[in-house]
Amino acid sequence: MPRASLLALAFGNFVIGTGTLIVPGMLPQLAEGLGVSLPLGGQLITAFALTVCVAAPLLASATSRYDRRALLAAMQLLFVAGHVAAALISSFVPMLVVRVVTSLGAAVFTAQAASTAALLVPPQERGRAIAFVFMGWSVAAVLGLPLGAYVGATFGWHAGFAMVAGAAVLGAAAVWTLVPSGLQVQPVDGAMWRAILSNSSLLSVIAVTALVTAASFALFGYFVPAVHALIGASPEQVSVLLCGLGMMSIVGNTLAARFMDRAGASHVVLWCLGAVLAGHLLWPWSAGHPALLAVAVAVWGLGFAAGLSAQQARLAALAPTEAPVSIALNSSATYLGQAIGAAAAGTMIAHVSGAAGYASLARLSVPLLLAAIGLSVFASFRGARAVASA
Repeated sequence: MPRASLLALAFGNFVIGTGTLIVPGMLPQLAEGLGVSLPLGGQLITAFALTVCVAAPLLASATSRYDRRALLAAMQLLFVAGHVAAALISSFVPMLVVRVVTSLGAAVFTAQAASTAALLVPPQERGRAIAFVFMGWSVAAVLGLPLGAYVGATFGWHAGFAMVAGAAVLGAAAVWTLVPSGLQVQPVDGAMWRAILSNSSLLSVIAVTALVTAASFALFGYFVPAVHALIGASPEQVSVLLCGLGMMSIVGNTLAARFMDRAGASHVVLWCLGAVLAGHLLWPWSAGHPALLAVAVAVWGLGFAAGLSAQQARLAALAPTEAPVSIALNSSATYLGQAIGAAAAGTMIAHVSGAAGYASLARLSVPLLLAAIGLSVFASFRGARAVASA
């Protein structure tokens, strides 16, 4: 595979993932600095996610005729500007506006990096290439998010945003230098949209992404205050737990990349959903038990990011020519799930305080994961029937 190009795309995803996840990592300090409550501060997560949800498919259509290298480098530069601005802001409403504008970079980059990876390799290697590129998000959880949480707690949230801006400068340079020019996807027109929206298998796969992301962000959106409440975690312990989550995400993504093209993306998704479910089932029992919380986080991390990368490969395999839009819709589903999960969790913890409130978040996430597993099996069954009848 063209390792240098894929590595640049993976690093770009690392920057996007770090910029997306840094707000949950710094949420207590950010809310205090902006003079708002934790639930209101959490709306920065929701606004970012909802904007990506709406913008990703629209921008996939609007940018389908652009050279992939120029488009992806421009999105990194947008992240530079957005995080520099965030580092200079000290009130909530301007921060909300800046996060919404910055989210347009995430709306384009992750989906179009996946579709660009598919252009760089032969069909039999697409699953592995997409999983490799998406590993940047897992590395963001290992390095970017814990570092952001530590920097936010130690040096302040302004420094956290400045750190992301610096990384985005490197991301833009890497994409421009290492990704070949002249890469084009099929222009998006009404016929492609009709083909996607009439494909029940594709839509079911996308819905699975929304459900599993909503479940994970019901816990992850308030992860830092949750572990403070559950085990009285110090900033260093928070970073260790986040690092453990991210390290297991890398392990999961590595395994997914290895088995994706051999076992099939739909089977990998099912294995990943089972791991996420196991972690969330352990979550309510972890109050006062740091070791059990570490196990729950590790098992959850093993499946979450790997499942999302397998979902992208699954869509590319179901309809290769429509992948730029279907993967963009999948990104929309990812951020829609983030918005729903974070908003629902904020409502729950506003009414139930302390460790009991954070432990009860599993009552929201576990049913969502069970629904995702059922729908994933249904989508595989429908896809197999469609292939058999073709």
